[in-house]
Amino acid sequence: MSKESVTEDSDSLCVLILAPTPKDNEFCVQVLEDARIKTRVCTSLKELYEQVNQGHAAVALIAEEYLKADQNGLIPDLLSNQPAWSDLPIVVLLIAGEHASPSLNQLQELGNITLIRRPVRIAVFINTIRAKLRDRERQYSVRDLLRERTEVNQNLEIQQRRFSLALKAGGMAAWELQNEKLYWSDAIYDLLGLPPGEPVTLERFYSVIHPEDLPKLQEVWEASVRKNQSFEEEFRILYSGKEQRWMELMGESVEWELGNPGHFAGLFWDITAEKVQEKREQRAAEIERFLSEATMTLAASLDFETTLESVTSLCVPTLGDWAILELIGDDHTIRRMKIAHSDPGASILAEQLMQTDSIPSLKERSANSHLFGNETIFVENLTEELLQEVVPTPEHLPVLRELGAESLIVVALGIRDLQFGVLTLIQTDAAHRHKISDFKTAEELARRASIAIDNARLYKIGQQASAAKSEFVANMSHEIRTPMTAVLGYADLLAGSENDPEKLKHLRMIQKNGSFLLDIINDILDLSKIEAGKMECVTERFAADELIADVYSMMHIRAAEKKLDFRVEYATTIPSQIESDPKRLRQILVNLIGNAVKFTSEGSIRLVISYDASGAQPAIQFEVIDTGIGITDTQLSQLFQEFSQGDTSVTRAFGGTGLGLAISARLARMLGGSIEVHSQSGSGTTFTCKITAGLVESASLIQPQNEHKTSIDKLDSQGSAPSLSCNVLVVDDRRDIRYIVKQFLIKSGAQVESANDGLEAIERIKQGEKSYDMILLDMQMPRLDGYQTAERLRSLGFKQPIIALTADAMHGDMTRCLASGCDAFISKPINTKELIETVARYTQ
Repeated sequence: MSKESVTEDSDSLCVLILAPTPKDNEFCVQVLEDARIKTRVCTSLKELYEQVNQGHAAVALIAEEYLKADQNGLIPDLLSNQPAWSDLPIVVLLIAGEHASPSLNQLQELGNITLIRRPVRIAVFINTIRAKLRDRERQYSVRDLLRERTEVNQNLEIQQRRFSLALKAGGMAAWELQNEKLYWSDAIYDLLGLPPGEPVTLERFYSVIHPEDLPKLQEVWEASVRKNQSFEEEFRILYSGKEQRWMELMGESVEWELGNPGHFAGLFWDITAEKVQEKREQRAAEIERFLSEATMTLAASLDFETTLESVTSLCVPTLGDWAILELIGDDHTIRRMKIAHSDPGASILAEQLMQTDSIPSLKERSANSHLFGNETIFVENLTEELLQEVVPTPEHLPVLRELGAESLIVVALGIRDLQFGVLTLIQTDAAHRHKISDFKTAEELARRASIAIDNARLYKIGQQASAAKSEFVANMSHEIRTPMTAVLGYADLLAGSENDPEKLKHLRMIQKNGSFLLDIINDILDLSKIEAGKMECVTERFAADELIADVYSMMHIRAAEKKLDFRVEYATTIPSQIESDPKRLRQILVNLIGNAVKFTSEGSIRLVISYDASGAQPAIQFEVIDTGIGITDTQLSQLFQEFSQGDTSVTRAFGGTGLGLAISARLARMLGGSIEVHSQSGSGTTFTCKITAGLVESASLIQPQNEHKTSIDKLDSQGSAPSLSCNVLVVDDRRDIRYIVKQFLIKSGAQVESANDGLEAIERIKQGEKSYDMILLDMQMPRLDGYQTAERLRSLGFKQPIIALTADAMHGDMTRCLASGCDAFISKPINTKELIETVARYTQ
């Protein structure tokens, strides 16, 4: 860190205090300054806002009362407009005896917010502030690194421009072979790194060829001259005797008027850049394949020991010759859990390394605690001095020396901001020391391994708190939805071009079962969102009879397939409009009617609607009456329990997860109502769902028609996708998703280009070589996520539609997508029809 940075940080490493009262301000100042923490008291939220913007704060301590009174949105504005390196820690003193307000929950989504209840416990208070100061110091380090990187990049750009000019001036080297005498243009000296003017004979040319490539090049050259044939060959040279470069040599026979056998001419040029890029792409593809296979392997088992074994075995030999996994216990001790190695003869050495585990306490290992500080360590060249610094305990030193470690990577394992272990990767071959790409791959693998280990731990301990279970489902959801996009997408692509009836039948079966699997995933997500309190109900005014007509149109087809008589009846007049959540009401009705269709083999299904204004709140009631198999008293007792379906014979006969009724019952409660059931085995079932109708005083009462009809032809005509005439840029870090989306759009008439990530998309917009009518933007990408990409695209002046693609079904937030600059979003797995219709709607 430069002297300027140190001075700047010394002025800003203080805590800004805005406590409820002047007396509370004095208390906070005294407690923190006794702990040698610099403070500064503010008298208003506006003053605190200005102090932060002027760089006078590392942590902001604010009473909840001020946040509730923040009518101008100073704090959200402060959090939203931070530099990329900054995540200002804000500690909120909650009002005593009250729960955190909804505005605080929204604020936590914007930044680094920590809540402390009043009255405060001094030890917890001081430790929290110190932890946040450490966070801020790390942010300052990142800021300084970004500054240094900017300076380095500027220097690199200058050097690259100079090098480009030199290449342009030199160009390719031309050569001729005539009467066994070799002639070169002067550019050969730059290309080979030879002293200018030195005679370049064939032997001299051969002398700079890489020894491994020389025999083949000699064979190709001599055979071509002997047979009078053209040739083209790639090979490596040792530039100036040291640096390795790739070259391409091509030549062909030159025919003069009188004929001149043995006369050849050609060109010679440097292809190192192309080879480096080719190697990068190949490596990127290998890493993508490795991480994809690793995800599948880690998801194959929820057994804790098997998962730990998989983590270490995956690393060898792709990321190192040795992989060591250690976990931190609740008592702050470190346990070495698994070791994997690439050398079959190293079993004894591995046992010794396991035995040297003295289980030291983190509290007693302050000198080496940085290894367990949620940071990644990358040592490209591990010297004896560095080895002694990073060794966990002196007992490990002899064994690690015997390993012969040449390079080292240590990555943290953790989830939800909680570190629970480390993964150490060791390379013993000096020729294959770890590189930056290995370091980044190790971090990504550690992220996925952390999810797998945490999932296995949750599974192992059985019953968990609702929040923990929801996090588990969220992790699995993201990992499942993204490959589901590829499964269903590729099935759609194949079905569109397949004429073989048998193959087409198989593809339709894949699509059908893929949709069933997606329904199960959505049911599990809905249940988890309800339990976590994250299921949203959006109340609006709508016409209930129109919603019922839509439900009838959807469910009539299912009933017709089983030759069931499905009818809608209005027992009373109903309000022309009600206030509720139409999406959740439709979900309840589809679940109840779908359930009736599933368990009814013959007869009828009736949906009876009535309105009751006699109670404290007006209510609307929906009765689903079927003539199906009915429900026994025993089955009724567990009907609304999760993952329950009466008994195992019902599950075997009718399938399903048993989540539909549990979700419907909870949704009904969220809509201010309930679901009741009356049934007798063998005599049908009646489900009664009652919800509040909201404020309907101004709505007139109507008597809708009892008969609803569905036009199959109309449905079919609506199913045809519109044709497109637009230029679309697809931005996604997964090659398979880019390919699928591209194929769907091209088939509909669009012109499509793709970008690997957000930075590449931004670069294309900056260059302005081609205009785009729309950008389809993935939200979960490395380097720069979709939210940041959208914000930067808008700041560059890009005004065309941006549509978000997201698999984050658990925490997906339309408001966040819109706030970042997106116009709409499409959830993964991508529905082809929805994709085409969305593109058409925003481009035509």
